[in-house]
Amino acid sequence: MKRLLLLTLIFGLGLFLAWGVASHRFTSRRAAELAQRQAAWDAERTALQTALDEANARDRILPVSPSPVAAPTSDHPGKPSPAEVLTSLRSLKPGPIRNMRQTIHLLEELIAAGPAALPAIRDFLGRNEDIDFLPADAGKRRIADVPNEFIVPPSLRFALLDVVKQIGGAEGEKLLADTLTATGRGVELAWLARALQEMAPDKYRDAALAAARDLLIHATAANSASPLDRNDRDNLYSVLMMYGDSGFVTTAQAQLLRADGKVDGSALKYLNKTLGPQLVPIAAQMYDDPRLVDPAAKEPLARVALNYVGADAQANQFYLKAINDLSLPGEQRKNLIEDLNQDGFSDRKNLGAQDLPLIQNRLSLIEQLAANPADDVNVSAFREAYKDLLKMRDRASQPPKAKP
Repeated sequence: MKRLLLLTLIFGLGLFLAWGVASHRFTSRRAAELAQRQAAWDAERTALQTALDEANARDRILPVSPSPVAAPTSDHPGKPSPAEVLTSLRSLKPGPIRNMRQTIHLLEELIAAGPAALPAIRDFLGRNEDIDFLPADAGKRRIADVPNEFIVPPSLRFALLDVVKQIGGAEGEKLLADTLTATGRGVELAWLARALQEMAPDKYRDAALAAARDLLIHATAANSASPLDRNDRDNLYSVLMMYGDSGFVTTAQAQLLRADGKVDGSALKYLNKTLGPQLVPIAAQMYDDPRLVDPAAKEPLARVALNYVGADAQANQFYLKAINDLSLPGEQRKNLIEDLNQDGFSDRKNLGAQDLPLIQNRLSLIEQLAANPADDVNVSAFREAYKDLLKMRDRASQPPKAKP
């Protein structure tokens, strides 16, 4: 038994010694491999640093060659020419954010090129091409809702026009002025008129008015499929209103009723802005025009009277006729009545003593009309309008708040 135990101990000790020897050899080999790799990395790092130092030294002392070379494609060697930038812009598809970032980068390249970029831009604008950056479902959008300086331009043409504006100078101003008289797009003309008015107040007033009038008489939308062109006439009339021009009143009045039997909202807005209460009898006469076969088309004319209800006798008479006209859809009559608390007030958020006479006149009018309403639609609408006007009277009666 003792012998067996002794043999077991000897065998175990042998295994331990063998494991120790093997472990030492493995550790030594691993350390040697690591040392070899470290030495190789140190040598490679030294070589790379030496090569970098030599390259930097060459760059610092490299002389400019006096020998003639081929003319660069731009004022900055290595950068694309303005024409090449335009080619790149035309090739980018709108939509992806990555493409839009690249578009903005390329536009910045054109701005940096300065007046040298203007010939290439003029050439592109002369082709009457465009690429919309707005989504197809952008809706009916006026250029007045788009700032003169774009974060994201609505189209390539507008992007380039903005580039020209930022380049500025006599050449840039001339290019914008030339485009103003050549464009067939109301949205573009409106933007250009505003931009030029900002750059040179009233210098291009006559040119802008003449171009807008001509398009209002002769032209149709350049591209009705584009969201930018869906309100072309609205934009053209906005040019007339910007300059306070009343010389187009007769023509606008003739255009007030469209061929499809609908009221031209753009012409109506211009006439309302230009004529004020003088438009009321014109709208009242047109309200009975037999060419207005759809009763719903009459509501914009009745709204002309709504602006002056409580302040003008003719407006009161026309308004009463409209809200009691049961051929007018109930929803439209409801809106005409409930909006007595809205239309005709210059600033509903800051009512004051100057608004009290109009508020009181409209309250008195409702009290008279509510005694003999045309139907339940009017009864409900009178109740709502009366409640709102009472609240407005209370607010207008309060003394003005002291300014801090």
